[in-house]
Amino acid sequence: MSEQRKNRRGDRYDAWRVRDLDPLQAFMNHVMGERTENEAVAHMDVQMDALSQYVKDKNDNNPNPIFKYTFFHAFLAALARTIEARPKLNYFVRNRVYWERKVISFAFIAKKQKIDGAEEGLVITNYKKDSDVSPMEQMHLSTCKMVAEIRKSKESKDDTLKIIAGLLKLPGLIFKPIVALIRSLDRHGRLPKSFVKANPYGATCFVSNLGSIKLNASYHHLINFGTNSIFAIVGQKEKKPLFHEDGTFELKEFLPISLTLDERIADGVYYAKSLRILKALLLKPELLDKPACEKIDYEALLEELKDRL
Repeated sequence: MSEQRKNRRGDRYDAWRVRDLDPLQAFMNHVMGERTENEAVAHMDVQMDALSQYVKDKNDNNPNPIFKYTFFHAFLAALARTIEARPKLNYFVRNRVYWERKVISFAFIAKKQKIDGAEEGLVITNYKKDSDVSPMEQMHLSTCKMVAEIRKSKESKDDTLKIIAGLLKLPGLIFKPIVALIRSLDRHGRLPKSFVKANPYGATCFVSNLGSIKLNASYHHLINFGTNSIFAIVGQKEKKPLFHEDGTFELKEFLPISLTLDERIADGVYYAKSLRILKALLLKPELLDKPACEKIDYEALLEELKDRL
């Protein structure tokens, strides 16, 4: 178990203030504008031989086949490990101040049915980096449980939608100043805990599993509301040629992944290495079965897979 980090004066209840910024980064923060003006987009295609076999083996040994393991669970687990290893990915900028979240969290939307007009529910799950439970099991258990609750619930709205529905019922003369107040409280980190907890744009990463609906897309914008600095898209697996050094090739399945990042929170070198770690974990997914509290030698992993990254 890691030592519990203590709060200091000026910290938020959900984040620590970053006090050791590089001077150039701190200065540029005052010049570069808001989050949506600083989007950087990265894309990778992950060759799926190892990942497909890994998910198949997990399902073959799954004691509860109703809750299947998927590529999406593996992606969340790999992303959680990556963010743990690369803590700047858990930074956000609010009101020109840098913050580091106290938890690693993911948000995504789950439909009750895969049909037009079907009701949606919000899933927000946290990753426990000091747990004896592996990242894969954490993501599988938590997401399956919450999605199942959404699909069997008789409630038409989750907590987030209830808050929104209540606000929309207010007269315009009241609604507009309340929204302005919410935006002001958000900028200064003063939103009520219940509101922040129900806000998907307060998660480390908002994830869209487009592969589950047979769709691909390479970009989704960030928004200025909330603290979300990363938006990830998992696309539909597709076959592409894999070329060899002798000029021959073979068709292989690849998983397309795109990430939109707030470039203020880290530089290009930091992002590039972070993305190589994410890809390496998906190329060697058995590492996702290690307990979350067990460290991984990422330098050795990158060296081992350097020809495939």
